[in-house]
Amino acid sequence: MRTFLTLIVATVLMVSCQNKQEAGVPVLNLASLAAIPLDKPIDTLAKGKAFIDVKLPPGARIEELSKEDLGLLKAAAYRFFGQVKLVDNQYIASIKEGKEIAVSDAVVVAYLKAIANTNAFADSLKKEGQEIQLPAITDEYRNALLK
Repeated sequence: MRTFLTLIVATVLMVSCQNKQEAGVPVLNLASLAAIPLDKPIDTLAKGKAFIDVKLPPGARIEELSKEDLGLLKAAAYRFFGQVKLVDNQYIASIKEGKEIAVSDAVVVAYLKAIANTNAFADSLKKEGQEIQLPAITDEYRNALLK
């Protein structure tokens, strides 16, 4: 699990370095997202069917978001990563649109890009002779988002 979180962090940093420099932690930094405790449980929201719409400004940073928006983002990540499997050392999402998991399209597209970047990062390491095995998305990882 630490390897997966490290890859996500590295991918986000790599993408951030290619964009304009901004202070703070990117919203799609899943390690940081999972590490932030919430004021109230989001289990019911994450495991339910209520539509999750998180309106994120371009270049949003974790520290700029309210606890409510962070909870929504974590619940959306819980649903999204429930649809991601590891196949031949690549993360494959079985969804393409947010309506499939009752999450806004913008959030799903952002997470799809994040796993695509993680896959590309793993591939680039392999080409450099540093093959790594990406860890599977486990219930333990997904449940960490609920706290």
